[in-house]
Amino acid sequence: MALTNHEVVDYHDQPPRVDFVYPDGTLGHHWFDALLTLHDGLRVAVDVKPKDNVEKTGIHEIQRLIKEQVGKRFADVYLVRTEDNIHPDDVFDAWLLLRARRFACAASDAVVAGLARGLHGWCRVRDLVVASGLGGAAFNAAVRLIGDGGLEVRDYARISYECFVRRARV
Repeated sequence: MALTNHEVVDYHDQPPRVDFVYPDGTLGHHWFDALLTLHDGLRVAVDVKPKDNVEKTGIHEIQRLIKEQVGKRFADVYLVRTEDNIHPDDVFDAWLLLRARRFACAASDAVVAGLARGLHGWCRVRDLVVASGLGGAAFNAAVRLIGDGGLEVRDYARISYECFVRRARV
């Protein structure tokens, strides 16, 4: 999801380990799942855990110790994310957008963007695809346009042929 977020300008998967000291004096090592740099320069260290493992792993305590001992030398913000923080539709949409970007086609993008500029309300993605005459290439172009902020999805629905979209409000 971070790879599709416009606020994220740099994504470092599994950044170098961070060393810290437990209260009993033993040395600890931790590898964050990601280190994100946001558009405003803020660095965010993220751990992603199944919610059932959060307590068992002691991740909140580990992050507290790292924040106290290492602090802003590594990150400005430390987060733990579980399935409670991430909606399955958002994960699906991010996957779909990354997939659509692999099949980028300037001609399809131009056709769908032209159709989108002519929208004066909501329509289904399916209707844009049909109007384009391009088939699946138009679906991928519509997904890219959603990801780029040119179209918005009604009620934050999962992106699909059946979701409703409109020209994004500026």
